[in-house]
Amino acid sequence: MSNHAKVLSRTLTTEFYRANAMFFLVAVGFGFGFMSGREHMALAGFFVSSLWLTMIPVGVWIIYTIKVIIYNQREVKFERNWFLYSLPLTNAFPAYVTVVLGQLSPTIAYGLFLCFHALKYQQFTALTVILTSLIVLVTISTWRLRHSLAYPHQEKTTPVPIRKLDRLFAKPVVWIFVEGIVRSQPGMIYVTKIASCLVIYGATNLYLFDEYDERLYLMSACAAFSANLALVFQYQKFEVFDLMMFRSLPISFVKRITVFVIAIAILCFPEIAILATNRPEYLSIKHYFFAIGFGLSLLIAGYGKLYVRSLDFDSFTRQIFFVTMGLLLLILFNVPIVIVSLLLLTIGFILLSNNYYSFQP
Repeated sequence: MSNHAKVLSRTLTTEFYRANAMFFLVAVGFGFGFMSGREHMALAGFFVSSLWLTMIPVGVWIIYTIKVIIYNQREVKFERNWFLYSLPLTNAFPAYVTVVLGQLSPTIAYGLFLCFHALKYQQFTALTVILTSLIVLVTISTWRLRHSLAYPHQEKTTPVPIRKLDRLFAKPVVWIFVEGIVRSQPGMIYVTKIASCLVIYGATNLYLFDEYDERLYLMSACAAFSANLALVFQYQKFEVFDLMMFRSLPISFVKRITVFVIAIAILCFPEIAILATNRPEYLSIKHYFFAIGFGLSLLIAGYGKLYVRSLDFDSFTRQIFFVTMGLLLLILFNVPIVIVSLLLLTIGFILLSNNYYSFQP
């Protein structure tokens, strides 16, 4: 390993696993504590049995890759790591690849495990999708790492047509928030939407092969809306840092919550739509509304939690992981989803009413 690769690996790869040690510990616990080797083999065979089912682990890999990219972009901006900005002046491309391969090693290892089963069952389409996905994710992560080091302070400009529209039309508050989040985090928006929709689509397609009750449908909604808590984090960040005057305006508390719900419902429209279009026929329409109400109440609770104290994105995602696992267990044990939704909604309103105006970032 070259000196560049050693320095970059110790700075980014080692620290990445150290910062996310709890996340990996819990993931290993759930992955190997509740499932035997035979069950892992059966699950791998299930994933490679069709193209759409293969997209479920691919969607998880995409979310994990986003986490890696965001971590690298944030780390290289800290003053202690400014010495890394000299790496693009040298032939450091092998070092970038080494770091990315190290950070994505859990994804690559499981991908190769699925490739083995795809070859075993002669599922060559799934094999192609898995290998292509891994290559694309490694390539994008490597390019983003190099770009973060080569252009740490790149200027962002607004396109001319957008500037003209801004002068012609006064934007409502909801539009400002939605557009602000989409502009500031386009990659997170698009990838989160794709991954969450694939999770819902894959889960609802299981109803075509066997009979399940509404719990599987609600669990897919829980996973999808939990992923959208990342957008709630960006919403709160935009509200606190980019639109600081908003909290000082004479707007009622109920209207502020309404603005948040409308804005986040617009951002979650793909999940809301796919839950409607892929609802199994033998499930009542009430389960669809229960799923939407549960998802929005979860996002309100997450929004309230962000105003308790200032959190970085990694800390917030760790909390999301634990909360999501707990909610999935509640759904699995058939706790009424209405009660869970009301509990989350109550928690969100209490946290917001107590901390919204006094919060200091």
